[in-house]
This record gives sequence, structure tokens and C-alpha cells, in this order.
Amino acid sequence: MARRAVWRPPWFAWSLLGLLALLVIDRTDASRLDGRWALITPVLVLVGVLALRRLWQLPPAATMCAALALTIFSGAWAQIGVGGLPFDRLLLAIVLLQLFLLAPGVARIPRVQVRAVHLLMAFVAIYATVSALAAGTLGSETGLLSLIDLFGLAPYLIFLLAPAIFAGRRERRMLLATLVGVGFYLGLTAIFESLGPHALVFPRYILHADAATPGERAGGPFQSSLAEGFATFSCAVAALIAFVQWREEGRRRLAALGATAVAVSLFGAFVTLERGVWIAALAAGVVVALATRSGRRWLLPGLLCCAIVIGGALLVSPSLSRKTSNRATSQISVWDRENQTYAGLRMIAARPLFGFGWERYRSDSFEYFRQGADYPMYGYKPSNAVQGEKTLPLHDTYLAYAVELGIVGALLWLAALVWGVGQAVATPATGELRQWKLGLLAIGVFFFVVAIFNPSQAPFSVLLLWLWAGVAQGGPSLAEQARRSRSRAGAERRMPAPLSTEWA
Repeated sequence: MARRAVWRPPWFAWSLLGLLALLVIDRTDASRLDGRWALITPVLVLVGVLALRRLWQLPPAATMCAALALTIFSGAWAQIGVGGLPFDRLLLAIVLLQLFLLAPGVARIPRVQVRAVHLLMAFVAIYATVSALAAGTLGSETGLLSLIDLFGLAPYLIFLLAPAIFAGRRERRMLLATLVGVGFYLGLTAIFESLGPHALVFPRYILHADAATPGERAGGPFQSSLAEGFATFSCAVAALIAFVQWREEGRRRLAALGATAVAVSLFGAFVTLERGVWIAALAAGVVVALATRSGRRWLLPGLLCCAIVIGGALLVSPSLSRKTSNRATSQISVWDRENQTYAGLRMIAARPLFGFGWERYRSDSFEYFRQGADYPMYGYKPSNAVQGEKTLPLHDTYLAYAVELGIVGALLWLAALVWGVGQAVATPATGELRQWKLGLLAIGVFFFVVAIFNPSQAPFSVLLLWLWAGVAQGGPSLAEQARRSRSRAGAERRMPAPLSTEWA
């Protein structure tokens, strides 16, 4: 079996890492080494070093799955009560270190392959970074993190690495199992958050966020109905793939678990009461159904089944029926988008090519709002009585990038998105990998549609989209790469030596 050379750090390297962590804590927050913390902090550092040493031995796929699962809490670690330590980003950093420092877990995974689409993504990332630098937002926490998480610098890198990390079927099964578990959690959380019992909602900060905006839609750990809708729908797609695979393997209990996860996740997406989520889910389901022979046969029965289940839930739960009716007939969000769209178009007309700069819409858009003739002025905070105060985010991802990055930057971003996702879907594949491509088609359509109605996605949404695209892209295994390398070397040895052109 083909293997790659790996690096196993000696025991004293881990000891030095622990001492370095204590030194950093002492320099940044000395109170963590005083009083009762004088004993607790070293113990926590020791546990952290031992956990890191264990993670170093695992395949990067396991670390990546854990990082993806924890990304649903991105931005909420302080609310959970762990001091704001970003565990999801730490695990992503460990994945990168495992690959670039050749941890033992990478012994059997293939080497990373760079393609033309990755070069375009690198150019797009440089363009957005220069825009943020020129706009003066690169140094702000919001500007930097949104550039890394939302625009896609970190997801772009994961798209490059995913074909190698999840090259094997075992690793892809690990990812499916992770998404099934996440789908169960998110779906049930949305149901408990919307219908009760509220005592089962965990972590509790979700209920605190709901109490601040009573009667609002279920947002789950994201505190955003859009992110919750995308995540639950994507997990439902993963659960459907898991159901098909487990049923074909004769694992009836696991197949039943996958079918249940599909139902729970889809219903969780519905109770977000986000109209953009409803439209995107319907569009994605229809497109994927029309793309397959069996899907075309089951399209109408599937739609009828969903309608019956949703109709029954509305009849059983008057509160859900009332919320759904209020949401479906609400005009405030429509006025929001009309005002924001016209303001965004005026900003594009003012600076069409390169835009206002990354993360500048909320600070620069106030003067571009105008009172409409037949609808009230919504789309910015009521406290915005003077120019310069921040407005609400622009509820159209495409328009937002055109405003901030200009038409040039928006087209570059869109080209990278269409090329990366489209190529991963279109490349030929059979069997289990073809199911991943159909799943990517579903969540890709969902992403493209929902971006019309809502602002930039949550970190989990962008990360999952590009991770899935990398998995669906696939690539040669390490053994196949070794065979190709030997074939090229043999062909070079068999080539005749070039004739000399020199005179004797």
C-alpha cells in the first residue's frame, strides 16, 4: 500500500509547546496564572497539549469533520461561556498544520493538486484583500473575519485541500455521518425553538437571543434563520445520500436513521419561516429531480408528500400556522429590500468599476437612500438619523459585492463560484461519488438562489459549500498518483536519446 513520509514530533517538542502556551498566557492575560487559576491554567494547558498530540495522529478528515461541526457555533463561543476561544478555527488551523507538516494521519492521503480554478480563486482573494486594505477595513475585526469566513479565503483553501483529505470512501462516510448528526441537532433545535418544549434547546444562549426578538423565526445556534435554513437543508441532502448508501449496504437501522434525519432536517428548514429558504429549497429540489431519471418519476409524489406533512403540521399547531401566515404576508422585509436595492444601484452608479471597498456599504450607504413614492422607508436602523451611522446589511449578496468590490470584483467572485461548483458537478463520476455531485447540485442551487434574497452567508454555509465541492470534485488516490508517477518515469526512460547535431 502506498504511503507518504510523515513527521512525528519528539516528546520534548510537545513539552516546549506547553511551556510556550503558558508564556503566551502570562504575557497576554497574567490574571490566568494568579490565585486559583495558578493550578487550573497549567492543567488546562496540559490537557490541551495531550489533545493536540492525539489529534496529530488522526487523519485530517477526522479533524476537518470536527471543525465543520463546531463551525455552527462560530461567533458564539463567548455566549456559550468558553471565553471566546474559537474552537472551530483552531481545528481548521490544525488541519492545515497536519497537511503542511506531514502529520502521521496524512500517510495514506494523496498529494494536493492545483488546478486553474484555484489560481483564479487566489487572484480573487488578493483582489478582495487589496480592496479591504484600500478601504481601511482590513485592520478591523469585522472586516478581517468577514473576508476570511464569509467572502471565502478559508473556504477557498479548504476547496483546494478537500479532494486530498476526503479522497477515500471511508473519509467521505465520516463526513456523511457528521452531517447526519449535525442535521439531527439543528433540525430538532429549530423545532424546539419554534414549537417547544423550549427546555430542550441547547445551548441556552439561543433562547436568550430569541427573547430579545420575540416572535421571530428560528435561528438555531447561528442566531440567523438564513444560516439555519441553509444548514438544515444541506444536512437533509447529506442524510438522503447516507440513507441511499446504508440501504444498499443492508444496514436497515442506519437507513431508518438517515430517513428520519432527512425529515427532521427538512422540517427544521421550514420552521425557520424564511421565505428565501422556502424558495431556494423548492428550486434545488426541482432542479436535482429533473437531472435524474428516478427523480423525475418521484418529483410530483415528493412535492405532494411535503405539502401533506407541512399542511398537517399547520393544522396541528395553531401557533406555527399563525407565524407562517404572518411571515408569508409580511411586507416589511419587502420594503427593506426595495430600499436597499435602489440604494445599492445608486452606489454602483457612483463607483461602478471597483466599488466603495470591502465592508463599506453599512458606513457609506446612508446618503444613497431615498423615500419611495408608494412604500415607507425601511432597510436601515431607525436610529440612523444622521449621515455616517451604520445601516443594516444589504439583503442581496450579488448586489453587495458589486457595491463594495465593484462590478469587476463581483464578476471575479461569481466566476470563481460558478467555475468551482460547476466543474465539480460536471466532471464525470460513477457510483458513490456521483451521489456527492448530485448533492452539490442541490446545495449549489440553494446557495445561488438564496443569495438573491439575503446578505452574505454564515461561515458554516460558505465552508460547507466549498468543502462539498472539493469532495465532489474528487481526484486520484495516493496509489493512483504513485502509478502515474512510475508510468511517466518509465516512459521517459524508454524515450530514445536525441540525435547529436555536432560534427565529429
